[in-house]
Amino acid sequence: MELCKILDVNNSADQRNLPDKALTNPVTWLQPVDITPRINSLQRVSQQSHSLLRRSRTVVASADRVLITSWVGWFDCLGPLVGAATGENETLSCLESSNADLLICTDLLESGNGPSLVRKAKQAQPDLKALMLIQRPVLRTLLDAIDAHCDGLCAHELVGSGTLLAALSAIESDGTYLDRVVAGVLRHGRLGNGQPSSQIDSLSLREGDVLRGICKGMSNQEIADDLYLSIDTVKSHVRNLLQKLPARDRTHAVVVAFRDGLVDLPPRLPRWQ
Repeated sequence: MELCKILDVNNSADQRNLPDKALTNPVTWLQPVDITPRINSLQRVSQQSHSLLRRSRTVVASADRVLITSWVGWFDCLGPLVGAATGENETLSCLESSNADLLICTDLLESGNGPSLVRKAKQAQPDLKALMLIQRPVLRTLLDAIDAHCDGLCAHELVGSGTLLAALSAIESDGTYLDRVVAGVLRHGRLGNGQPSSQIDSLSLREGDVLRGICKGMSNQEIADDLYLSIDTVKSHVRNLLQKLPARDRTHAVVVAFRDGLVDLPPRLPRWQ
């Protein structure tokens, strides 16, 4: 994959401490850097495969033809790539003719758009998994993608150095994925009036901690590690809070939480003894 596409902020702690400006407009804080010392590690990451890719028939879609070309080469050693297109209708045709079960797309297409593509694709094939790389991280785009039941959302600028594979792992184990930059845009978008909702009273302390972790873009495993809980316990808390909010999945839970003022994100999750 082209190096400028796989360069990433790889340290999760660094991402959690990004300034507000970085969360709302990631492009502004990406500084020029000499990545020569990282060439070997980046090449190793680009050659890593993932179980979801190996067993899935994947279609990719983007208005960025350079990105499409790099994906075609990247998938050569990762898994079956059965279609690639730059427009919404062309991608829908690829999905239908190839019997694909995984869609990786960007929000910007040469015709149509990513959220509309995912919505129509999911209507035709409800079991399709869809991961969207957000090139224009504005609130309306994110809400449209969430409403389309996208399974994963990643900021385009941060994809790489294992982030795409991490997103696929989260989709496979947690059901959905939301990275920290996308979560930050939703938080700063002030979806509601910011007043606490009575819904927060129905959540246990643990469920509140887990919800805050989800709203920071953490996976179930990261939440489990941070709170010293088992992964099964975290999954149980997720199921409970989804019923209480109510929310259809983790990504929708983030929208509900920010809209209804259920969370006020601290710098880190509290440590429980």
